[in-house]
Amino acid sequence: MELLPGDRENLAIQTRGGPEKHEVTGWVLISPLSKEDAGEYECHASNAKGEATASAKIHVVETLHEIALTKGRYC
Repeated sequence: MELLPGDRENLAIQTRGGPEKHEVTGWVLISPLSKEDAGEYECHASNAKGEATASAKIHVVETLHEIALTKGRYC
């Protein structure tokens, strides 16, 4: 079953106006972050002018050493 943002206690969706007039900026806050939060996340937006979709992958590491070993691997 796919969870909705409101179904997870550690996930919050935020929006605010801008940066330009008639624009909205949105972001996701995951806190605290755990290994279970790793994966691909998608954002879908639509209005009278059309639709847009964007996605991003989150890779959770245990130590800073893991970042140096995986740098560039996911690009």
